[in-house]
Amino acid sequence: MEVKQISIREAKKRIKADPELSKMLVKSGWREITLDLDGDGVADIAFASEKIGRKIDTIAIDLTGNGEFNLYLHDFDGNGIPDTVLLVEDDSEEVSAIAFGSEVELGFINLGVKVANLLVAEEFLNRELGLSLADLNAYMKKYAAVMLSEIEKREEAKGIEKVYYFLKDAQTYYLATIDGDKPRVRPFGTVLLHDGKLYIQTGRKKDVSHQISANPCVELCATLGDRWLRIACELEEDDSHDIKVEMLEQMPSLKAMYRADDDNMQMFCLKNAKAVFSSFTSAPEEINF
Repeated sequence: MEVKQISIREAKKRIKADPELSKMLVKSGWREITLDLDGDGVADIAFASEKIGRKIDTIAIDLTGNGEFNLYLHDFDGNGIPDTVLLVEDDSEEVSAIAFGSEVELGFINLGVKVANLLVAEEFLNRELGLSLADLNAYMKKYAAVMLSEIEKREEAKGIEKVYYFLKDAQTYYLATIDGDKPRVRPFGTVLLHDGKLYIQTGRKKDVSHQISANPCVELCATLGDRWLRIACELEEDDSHDIKVEMLEQMPSLKAMYRADDDNMQMFCLKNAKAVFSSFTSAPEEINF
């Protein structure tokens, strides 16, 4: 098997050029790239280089899904094949190290392909580690299946689901309100699809909340690649506890600022909405919900 090598810089370019991989990007530094393969907000795999701009020489994997890297593959001689595997035990600080020869074939192939092909390996895990090649294959296939399922959802999405996935994948959209006789616009990132309804979230103490209360007619705008989405709608507050809980679970970063039972977290449902998808190369598509 021919092992192809790639630098951190080249890998970042490929990730950013691929919409599906770009969504997985958690960290993009000079020496490290970290990906969230399953979209749960926790990093699953990282590629690193000891020196800035050099070829990737270390791959770290979270085999257990607990949010901590516990399997490290390091290539000392730069031939694209790991010379050492380190396994960190979950219940201790002990590290198991096993050195391999050139017959071990595990390479960093191509970030532009599906997750199932991110790693290609033959017999590199040993009984001393308590893991088998089948374990790693099962791990990678699990996340490949998750990613492919997400891709299929987007390809088949219609109506309000299509709007939801666009906002979710854009990550940042812009919400425009009226403050007296002046327009106000700010970036937002919260979005939730629950029981066929689309929700956004903010803080009751914020100016935007007061503006929505005074005039619930707003517009949202988001861009994704060469397309953009505009939504004209009314916002209706929904104080349901389960809606808040689901939003916090879907977007865990909010937990640092909000709780479902506090007096600040505020959920709004989009009502009487007119969503228009546009681009320079195709006719506008209108969705009403």
